[in-house]
Amino acid sequence: MLVLSEKAVQGLLSVEELVGTLERAHIQFSTGNAVMPVRLVVPLPQIKGRITSMPAYLSGDRALGMKVVTYFRENPTQGLPAILATVMLYSPETGKILAIMDGGFITAVRTACASAMATKILANPETPVMGVLGAGVQSAAHIRALCRVRAMKSIKLYSPSGNSARRLKEELEPEVKIKIEPVKTAEEAARGADLLVTATTAPEPILNSSWLKPGAHINAIGSHRPDLREIDAVTMKRAKVFVDSREATMAECGDVLLAIKEGAIAERHASVEIGEVLAGKKPGRTTPEEITLYKSVGIAVQDVATAQLVYQKALEKKVGTDVEI
Repeated sequence: MLVLSEKAVQGLLSVEELVGTLERAHIQFSTGNAVMPVRLVVPLPQIKGRITSMPAYLSGDRALGMKVVTYFRENPTQGLPAILATVMLYSPETGKILAIMDGGFITAVRTACASAMATKILANPETPVMGVLGAGVQSAAHIRALCRVRAMKSIKLYSPSGNSARRLKEELEPEVKIKIEPVKTAEEAARGADLLVTATTAPEPILNSSWLKPGAHINAIGSHRPDLREIDAVTMKRAKVFVDSREATMAECGDVLLAIKEGAIAERHASVEIGEVLAGKKPGRTTPEEITLYKSVGIAVQDVATAQLVYQKALEKKVGTDVEI
């Protein structure tokens, strides 16, 4: 069994290669060539945490694996992240474990590269201005990934904590070589943006439809619980919506479920999977003026496909520690 640390995983992935891997994974998933249940979440109120399992099998890539995510809200008091993740890969022939690797970086980069994948096929070709709501790990990963698939001139960055936005600017501006401007409100970040990323833990909408320019594309990745949402119902109704998984969206996505509950949209409004667009089975953007929205809840086929790529690269480059169990 190969053991791969976070540092090892980071050194094995590139945005361009991972976007291609995720395109294949989503096509397999949306054409019936993958097996993946909705994530299983086990609440642990006695110990102030929860554990989540996300298994998947992709028949085209012959990739079998599972991500396990834990959330313990008291962890930061002990110097640990509240959320920790591990991905396991197994042989599809025997079920023997092949690798175990850190899943934190995989979660961040696969989510951002899935948004980059969606941006490639849904956004208008010219997207000079990007607005980002949130300044955490996912926002950083999205800025890095989206700058690789679209030429941008400026990025407007909003966080309720101004210090977080300034720190992210200082970290990323020299790397991406694009002007990053921290702004004081979500409205400032959204108005005039050709691309938008919402990556927050907001319980109520942080994005308002009136701020959106015609032709904008939105990657919405936060608030994946049924009772939380970042996107207001008017935006959901106004946008052409694409999802990573119909089943997962209807089980756990508050952005969609609350808009349906309020009567703003019907279930079919958020039923087209991005994999169906990639496979040529459903249309994506059809006019330059359309507002498109990719709603990501994050699915196991993304984790397993990413882990398979990491494993293959690790074997090629002789990275990691081999352990007998």
